[in-house]
Amino acid sequence: MTETKQRDVQVLPIAVDTLALRSRSWNRLRFEIEYALEKGTTANSYLIKADRTALIDPPGGSFTAIFLEELRSHIPLDQLDYIILGHVNPNRLETLQHLLSEAPQVTIVCSNPGAVAIQAAELSLQKPLMIVKSADDELDLGQDHRLQFMPEPTPRWPDGLSTYDTATCTLFTDKFFSAHICSEDAYDLNWADLLPDRRYYFDTVMAPNAKQVATALEKLSEVPAHLYGPGHGPMVSYGIHELTQQYQQWCAQQKQQTLSVALIYASAYGNTATIGQAIARGITKAGVAVESINAEQAPQGDIKTAAETCAGFIIGSPPHGGHAPP
Repeated sequence: MTETKQRDVQVLPIAVDTLALRSRSWNRLRFEIEYALEKGTTANSYLIKADRTALIDPPGGSFTAIFLEELRSHIPLDQLDYIILGHVNPNRLETLQHLLSEAPQVTIVCSNPGAVAIQAAELSLQKPLMIVKSADDELDLGQDHRLQFMPEPTPRWPDGLSTYDTATCTLFTDKFFSAHICSEDAYDLNWADLLPDRRYYFDTVMAPNAKQVATALEKLSEVPAHLYGPGHGPMVSYGIHELTQQYQQWCAQQKQQTLSVALIYASAYGNTATIGQAIARGITKAGVAVESINAEQAPQGDIKTAAETCAGFIIGSPPHGGHAPP
């Protein structure tokens, strides 16, 4: 399948002083299992313009050129104060490097695992990182836009970070509550029709991390959000309570499975994690629970416990000089 439309960036105001910039890829063929429905996807970014300005979640490298062109039309890049990263991956780092070249004055806000990834990438940083270490960390942009940060680590994204704007009651959820679907609809007006796509996304991305996802849901429920700004797909407004309840139910279903498999992996560049994700999807479809464990982040005790209590385990490791890493 090939793209039927050119990639573009849809821009719209979603709250006071807040824009959504949705980089859209229409019906694009992707090889990761999470894109297998082939309905395209959006990479959602958000711009808050108060006394200070913040860009949340710039898109990956395939959108860099069209995204920056659109962003410049809404704010001179030398007036950008913060870039907030819900997660860090090589694709996003490509856009980030271009942003830093035009806006060296920005401060990057990320979790501690995200900071490790950025430092390893050796980006040209002019200002120190602002590293979020707990839910008590905040950032005041002025005009009542006080941003509260909630680390939400999972084995797949140990650097996961959500951001809540107290002025607009908008929760920017990164990977949570996303769906890989591209359309003209920026919101979930027909939220019930979107549930199959959201369930597929949950099964492929969230189900292997159900334990951590359930913990993150408890944190996210502590803020009175009226709007979810996810990383992919339509924003969640009309069905916000229903989708939150569905996530809770889907997590509970995973925990109730009588058989479980431990998926233990290390992934230097994300490729092993992608393969593991596809394997986990197949196991989940068979009615078996999967516990995904990132061996680089998990305590050894957790790995030992999972291996002892599961019905089986799968180990995935990237090659390092022809050999598995230590």
